[in-house]
Amino acid sequence: MTALLNSWFTRHERARIYPFAGFILLLAIEPWLAGVLTRLGIGTEPTYLLRSVLALCLLLTFCRDYVELRVAPSFNQALIALLAGGVVFLLWVIPYPAWLGGHAATIAPAMPMQSHADIFWLICRWSGSALIVPVIEELFWRSYLMRRLDDADFMSVSPAVVTTYAIVVSSVLFAVEHQLWLAGLLAGLVYAWLYRQFQVLWVSILAHVTTNAVLGLWVVCGGHWQYW
Repeated sequence: MTALLNSWFTRHERARIYPFAGFILLLAIEPWLAGVLTRLGIGTEPTYLLRSVLALCLLLTFCRDYVELRVAPSFNQALIALLAGGVVFLLWVIPYPAWLGGHAATIAPAMPMQSHADIFWLICRWSGSALIVPVIEELFWRSYLMRRLDDADFMSVSPAVVTTYAIVVSSVLFAVEHQLWLAGLLAGLVYAWLYRQFQVLWVSILAHVTTNAVLGLWVVCGGHWQYW
């Protein structure tokens, strides 16, 4: 199976596909995995941690291939990324009607921290969402797929010349990944614009980190669990 996949994808493609695909695969089998962990007496909480650890291990495996991550953002670029991430957070939580993918506007009490285990699993969930997911998603959706839509040799495509077609299609596919599809579409367009505008993937990653980090705090502190 590994040999077959290696024949389909170049190493640069595998480096950007496998961390994301591994995360999504464990998400797809989460009900089964949760059942196994429950029967073992462990409980369902570790499922997100397992997804994050798998993605992190794959990122470390291919770390030498991420040439786009060797370029650090400037101070001004980082500031713009933080502001953009905040805007995307607001776009994510504004009320949408159900036909646009909106959630029911229910608010539950913030989770009571009754034990150190509660705090540990929330930290795992928040850190995975805020630190791991933005990296694997930006490497896959923006660095790989968006440029791959313009040229099979995606590594030769400068983000500055990515076409509107590639931005829109990759953003639509990014939206399909999320239940709040309209918010996902707008987020994808913002992150894609940042990459094309500044040609520094860390700018898109930092914006994505900001969105997910603030969203996670909003979920936990405000009881908006439907966003998780």
